[in-house]
Amino acid sequence: MTKQPASFFSNFNYRSQEGFSLLELSIVLIVLGILGGMSLPLLTTHIQRTALIKTRDHQEYVLNAIAAYVEKNKRFPCPAVSHLTGKEYGVSQRECHGQGAKGIIPFKTLGISEVYSKDGFKHLMTYVVEPELTKQFTALQNEEGGYIKIHNEEGGLVLAPPLDIDQNPNSVALLLISHGESGTGAFIGKGQSGKIPGDKISPHKQENLNDNFTFIESSQSDDILRWESRDQFLKHYVKFRI
Repeated sequence: MTKQPASFFSNFNYRSQEGFSLLELSIVLIVLGILGGMSLPLLTTHIQRTALIKTRDHQEYVLNAIAAYVEKNKRFPCPAVSHLTGKEYGVSQRECHGQGAKGIIPFKTLGISEVYSKDGFKHLMTYVVEPELTKQFTALQNEEGGYIKIHNEEGGLVLAPPLDIDQNPNSVALLLISHGESGTGAFIGKGQSGKIPGDKISPHKQENLNDNFTFIESSQSDDILRWESRDQFLKHYVKFRI
C-alpha cells in the first residue's frame, strides 16, 4: 500500500506557493508597529543623550582652547560677533565692553574647527566673558570681576559671597551656554542678526537669553551652562603662573 505524504508538508508546500493571507500580514504589521512604538522612545532618549555628551565634550574642548590662548596672550579672548560673514566670522573682537562681552565662540582666533563652536544639537553656543580679563597688559589674578552673575534655582549665587578679608574676591571668568535641543536663544550667525525664537519660554530660560549678564542654572530650561571662576580656571586649565 502506497503511503500518503504527511498533511503538514502538504500544507507547507501549499502555503509556500500561495503566500501569506491578509490576516497573517495584518498580524505581522501590528506586531511590527507595537515593536516600533516601544523602540521609538528608547531611540529618542539615545539621540538626546548622545547630543548631551557631545555638548559637554565640545564645551570642555573650547575651555582647553581658551586656556591655550590665555597662556599665549596673558588675557582672555573676546567673543566673536555672530552676524559677521567671510573672514571676520568666528574672529575675536579686539575689545569687548558692555554687550560686546557676549557673542559666539571665536573659533578662528582659538584655532579650532567651527564644529566645536556648536553644541550637540548643532546650534551655536553663546560665549560670555568677564571684560576686565580681556584687557591687554593685565595681571589676571588681580583683576576685579563681578560682571557675570550666575544664580541657582533657589536664587542664590553659585559662588560664595566674598569675605571681608578678601582683597581680590573670586568671580566668574567665563560662561558657555548651549541653548539645548530647542535652540531658543542661540545666535543664528552667518550674516543673520538676532537669535532663534521660541514659544512658551520659561522665566529661567528667558533670563539666559536676554541682554543682561545674569544667568540661571536650572532644570526648568534645556540650557546647558558651563562656567568657570577666575581662580579655578587659572589653577586647573592654565599651565603656568600668570
